Amino acid sequence: MRILFATPYNCVSGGISRWAGNIINYYNGLTTDVELDVLPMNDTKERSAEDFVDSSPIQRVARGLRTYGRAVKTLHNKLKTAKYDILHIASSASISLFKDIVMMRIARKRGVRSVLHFHFGRIPDLSKRGNWEWKMLLRAVRMSNRTIVIDRQSYDTLIACGCSNVDYIPNPLSPAIGEIVSRVEVERKPNMLLFVGQCLPTKGVYELVEACNSIPNIELCMLGAIADSVSQELTAMWNSSSTLNIVGNISFEEVIKMMCQCDVFVLPTYTEGFPNVILESMACGCAIVTTPVGAIPEMLDEEDGKHYGIMVEPRNVEQLKGAVERMLSDIDYKNDCRANVQQRVNERYNIDSVWRQLISVWQMLLS
Repeated sequence: MRILFATPYNCVSGGISRWAGNIINYYNGLTTDVELDVLPMNDTKERSAEDFVDSSPIQRVARGLRTYGRAVKTLHNKLKTAKYDILHIASSASISLFKDIVMMRIARKRGVRSVLHFHFGRIPDLSKRGNWEWKMLLRAVRMSNRTIVIDRQSYDTLIACGCSNVDYIPNPLSPAIGEIVSRVEVERKPNMLLFVGQCLPTKGVYELVEACNSIPNIELCMLGAIADSVSQELTAMWNSSSTLNIVGNISFEEVIKMMCQCDVFVLPTYTEGFPNVILESMACGCAIVTTPVGAIPEMLDEEDGKHYGIMVEPRNVEQLKGAVERMLSDIDYKNDCRANVQQRVNERYNIDSVWRQLISVWQMLLS
């Protein structure tokens, strides 16, 4: 079984690239009859993560069009020179849906089946809007042989719309995280709050700083790519006697160490697909405050009376402040959440299980 894996890969930032890296690294350690060939859909120019957060929408669209043009050309060449069974496309939708449809058409002409793998959590919202993106998305889903989504709400939405070729597969936890956690020797730092991600307005960074301004005796650390203008604005907003520490980008291992060290992990994001940072913070046994968007509810929802974290409405500063204060003050609740998330992530999101589910989808298409 030969799979052409079309995905962003080895990029400086991006959840799809990290997902692809986890899958490909796991595959490289296997003895299997699956042959996985990567078609990287990357910008060929070396860029820092800061370049991405600083770029304008027009620059991002132009960069995307160049990248997609190269990907389509590479697909043509690969299908001419080698025989593949399945084209597996990792997609973030939006304008990339045009590229997805073109690539699936090319594959169909060559007798290659297609899997369209969506890595975002806006499908329920798009279905309500009924806009051009929703119509293109439905067209792409119906053209694919199978479509994979990463959260239950997206799966239910597409099934309700009559799409019967849909599968739900969550993102996996990277095995590297468990290895780092097992050898990290740090203690939890009381009252240390940690944010990890691109420091964009849609990640709720302004609401986070506003909420923490009036919480005394804390240290708020913010890790991830950040534009100079955003850093200056957040610093200007901070009028507390507590500490704001805008760190920027650091190594992956250092991020995991800080997750193991923080008192509370906070991600007040507006929209997500299946956020890797939530998986990683769960593996680090963090007490988590976040929002119920994308796949986060199924990652942290209470079950059998067990608590896994606190979810608040996006953009709601008062709820965010109250949730952080509860995590800081209610020690028993916080410790329960820490133990429960670590157990759940290792049971539900291990990469062995996710790989088997991918294999099952591919085998289904060829049976």
